Amino acid sequence: MSNKVEIPFSKTKTLIPIILLLVIAVSAIVAIISPETFITKTSKYNTPETIRTIAIAAAAIGLGLSIPLAIKWFRNKVGLLIDENGITDFSNATYPELIDWKDITGIKKSKNGPIKSIVLLTNKPEKYINQAKKMMYTSMMKVYKFHGSPLMIVSSRLKISYEELLEIISTEFEKAKGQTPNS
Repeated sequence: MSNKVEIPFSKTKTLIPIILLLVIAVSAIVAIISPETFITKTSKYNTPETIRTIAIAAAAIGLGLSIPLAIKWFRNKVGLLIDENGITDFSNATYPELIDWKDITGIKKSKNGPIKSIVLLTNKPEKYINQAKKMMYTSMMKVYKFHGSPLMIVSSRLKISYEELLEIISTEFEKAKGQTPNS
């Protein structure tokens, strides 16, 4: 395999959460400036101080989460890289490292509610679980127990359809499998 496949992040799919978080932050700022407008007869929190405190927390959370997403949105980085060495999924927070073709034994389709994903079956699950970031260890163990592999790619963050991504990964896997001696 001599070609390199680079799949960018989907800007549209990232923009929706940014807009929602900014709406929350702006509403919270309005509540900080004028908490009286949010007092209702049926409200449990009828004091301006309580509304202002909740609004400060909401503004901090809304802005705190929207800023990193906005930074990602403006960058034109690759979300998924497929090359002769394997697959590197930068869109996945649990494991943004290279997954070697030689460690992949198969590909499985998975659907969990509305989310479709591609599970990369591996003969070395411990290798990838142990290399994961400490915060993501538990998440990878759950994926491993549920799917039989800790390696999962979700196309929803990428600028490609699920079917196209599955076809590309399957094709490149078959090419790599043909070049790698069976062990």
